[in-house]
Amino acid sequence: MNYKKFISVCLFLSMILITYAQEDSLNIVEVKTDIYEISYSQTYQQPLSVKYTITCDAAKPTYPRNSMAFKKVEGIKTSSSLDYSDNIWDKGHMAPANAFSCKEEWLEATSSYTNCALQHQSLNRGAWAALERFEKDLATIYDSIEIDIMIYFSEEWTTNLDPARIPSNFVKTLSWVEDSGNRRLIIFDFPNENTKGKSFWSFSF
Repeated sequence: MNYKKFISVCLFLSMILITYAQEDSLNIVEVKTDIYEISYSQTYQQPLSVKYTITCDAAKPTYPRNSMAFKKVEGIKTSSSLDYSDNIWDKGHMAPANAFSCKEEWLEATSSYTNCALQHQSLNRGAWAALERFEKDLATIYDSIEIDIMIYFSEEWTTNLDPARIPSNFVKTLSWVEDSGNRRLIIFDFPNENTKGKSFWSFSF
């Protein structure tokens, strides 16, 4: 093996080791249910990515949400109600409750601490909620809407009570097949801040 090839191999292996070290430090667990797939960091006590699909049937409400309480998941270290108390952070659903209210077990699955993030109340109740309604409307027009969410974090932004990390951004991708057979894709990048008065379209690109 020549010197240049040896250096290239060493650099490649070091990149793999760094990636594994980062994943290990985040203490990631994979959470899968009938309605979503979540990569969850027990270090940050927040989701890192969320995938779900809304179908026309799923978009038809049947069961009332009422005041369904969020639940911890046995064996997974998550945030708790303390992280969301007396501050500006809502329990922001990642896979939305109103899109999965056609089955009681699906609705209950959305009320899990693995499926919520520390989300600014203005964003959660404004542009984010409006986009969730848009997703649901799309699902009544097309066969299914695929949604991917990536959650990003700043360096040392934590709550005062627990080590739960506050996200800095939520990047949501919507994908569906139109009647023409073409796949449509829209990406939104939401900063985790006061977004009062802003349309969710202002965060698309």
